[in-house]
Amino acid sequence: MKLSQVFTAAITGLALAVLGACSSEDARTTASPAASPAGSSNVLSSESLLQAMGGSETPLGLGCGWIAASDPDKANIAFPDSEAKYWVAAAPVSPQTRLRIDGRYPDARYFSYNAYDAALRPTDAVADFELTPNENGREGNPFARKGAKPGGAYTAYLEYGPSPVQNPDVQRKPNTFYTGEIGLGPLNIPNALAVFMYRVYVSNTGEFFDGGVGLPTLTLETADGSQEIGILPNCAEPLLPNAGGALPPLGLNELLLSLDYPNQLALPFPTATNPPNTLKFFSLGDTAFRILGNVTGQDTSMLGGRVDSGSGGFLSNVHNAYTTTGFDRSGGSIALVRGKAPTYRGQPGVEFGQEQLRYWSLCANEFVTQRFTDCAADFQVPLDDQGFFTVVISDPADRPANATAENGFLWLPWGPYPDQLLLYRHMLHNPEFEEAIQNVEQGVALAEVMKDFAPVGIYCDPNVFTQSNRSGEVFALCEQDQNTNR
Repeated sequence: MKLSQVFTAAITGLALAVLGACSSEDARTTASPAASPAGSSNVLSSESLLQAMGGSETPLGLGCGWIAASDPDKANIAFPDSEAKYWVAAAPVSPQTRLRIDGRYPDARYFSYNAYDAALRPTDAVADFELTPNENGREGNPFARKGAKPGGAYTAYLEYGPSPVQNPDVQRKPNTFYTGEIGLGPLNIPNALAVFMYRVYVSNTGEFFDGGVGLPTLTLETADGSQEIGILPNCAEPLLPNAGGALPPLGLNELLLSLDYPNQLALPFPTATNPPNTLKFFSLGDTAFRILGNVTGQDTSMLGGRVDSGSGGFLSNVHNAYTTTGFDRSGGSIALVRGKAPTYRGQPGVEFGQEQLRYWSLCANEFVTQRFTDCAADFQVPLDDQGFFTVVISDPADRPANATAENGFLWLPWGPYPDQLLLYRHMLHNPEFEEAIQNVEQGVALAEVMKDFAPVGIYCDPNVFTQSNRSGEVFALCEQDQNTNR
């Protein structure tokens, strides 16, 4: 217990700093009804969770090795995804130490560990399918082998040093991810106090969206594993931001969505263009230069690639690639985005391992606050008879009557904001899926690589939208009207 007190005191300031971003990808507290191809006979019930933790669960998450968890009700920031959740910890590892992570495979679509630097950029990651089971790992890794059951044991390690993500010459040890280095232009300095996150997507069971297996146990040990320095207390849910799950909901999201944005303030916003532009997210620097280009009217698209600001940001996930489509109310009250939908794991009729993506989603966000208004995961998105999705973003009062799932539309609320940023995620693409966002290189147009899978954004006149009930025809009519009149 003494070790946990020292550990907690050392990282409390850091925890508070990153708490605001503790929903970066992820933001849900109830299990998804989506079916998993694997059964869940090996996962733990709520009653057996404390026993499985060896009786070390801490009240309200106090002193827990996991210091914060995502919670959309209390920390809806940093572009979250409603079908995912993560837990954050900080590891003071050194060349003489490493962090051992003892966990069980959750009943979920995906899980991973990502390490970050002080700028909240990912330095390294290890995905579920890369984690070899322990000898007593029951029936193997369900994320790598069809038919394997969740609940089996694995051991992962966070080690000090350069990472294969940052330096391809680094050889990754089995079940290991690394603290990496902090890039400061031409300089790289060691990342000694690495923030790392444990993510779970589309949990099929578990009170806290943990896939029914509880949280992994964290143990600081010598670099060669010969001696344990201390085991950090575990918990069902950390202290921050929800007092271990004890605090009632605030209802802030619902309150904000009930507000009506005044039409008199339909002003231009620096993240939006007219017609809208869809871009791949590369880095913080690239994003800043593109916004600068929108404001100045100059082409700054290549400047971001010339300034080394690292890759990723906003606590992004190494296993995801993203596109963004920016809108503002000066362009219109109805925004649309359309593209061909990839296949995903667990999709009816798609064989295990043959899917184009492990997961994909569409989220409507506000840029400044980074809040999401709503999201839809792959299995929740209506498709037309050609396999395309069509997203409609508007205020409830401006939602066309024909913008329904039956007509092939996904409607997302705009929220009480001047702007909207539609975030489209591709996770763990199949190497044979050449149209994945991951394959778009900087300076190359999305459509050149992604073809029909490239999302296209437009504004739509309400009078044009209601001229058809078929989503594909509506989009074509709106696009023609935009090209003709704007």
